[in-house]
Amino acid sequence: YQPQFWRNRATSDAFEPGSLFKVFLAAAALEEKVVRLSDSFFCENGSYPVYDRTIHDHTRYGWITFQQIIKFSSNIGASKVGEKMGKERFYRYICAFGFGEKTRVDLPGEGKGIVHHPRYWPPVALDTISFGQGISVTGIQLVAALSAIANGGFLMKPYVVEKITNEKGEVCQSFQPEVIRRVISEETAKKVGALLKATTEKGGTGEGAVPTGYEVAGKTGT
Repeated sequence: YQPQFWRNRATSDAFEPGSLFKVFLAAAALEEKVVRLSDSFFCENGSYPVYDRTIHDHTRYGWITFQQIIKFSSNIGASKVGEKMGKERFYRYICAFGFGEKTRVDLPGEGKGIVHHPRYWPPVALDTISFGQGISVTGIQLVAALSAIANGGFLMKPYVVEKITNEKGEVCQSFQPEVIRRVISEETAKKVGALLKATTEKGGTGEGAVPTGYEVAGKTGT
């Protein structure tokens, strides 16, 4: 097999997360009490000039709540929430969720994505990173960070191997779940979980992802 087939793309390849990144913006904004779920933002009827760029939404929205920004996945709404957060504060949470560093998963060839310090962000970066463009992550980073929402705010170290045994079947080394740090409070994690559940309910962008008889918290992304 050629080397291209050896790659574990879940750990080695970096990509723009797109709208999935709105999850972490929402978590940061709620944790910092920058927004409430009921706060409304004007989404410019689908076209929002920022410096030399124009940000678009897939549907034209006027005034919608923060909860609807996540449910309908509004880029413009996310941009305006990001502007309220500010780049230094948002960057702090991006790092806290584990982006820009290796997860230290027990697999070879792990990448760490690309997360620039805010001093190097171009003028439009705060707005675009708020909806997941202009930043790159790995699949394993994304899974670990999303799991922190499900884990009540704790970022865990991902691992694959449960134990190592010798030729006699004796356990030489075993591995257990390991907390890296608390990123957000349990209260904030529950609020974000409810937001992500609304995304898969009627009218949300992830409506088609729910098997009958289940409740799903999730987020669509390009």
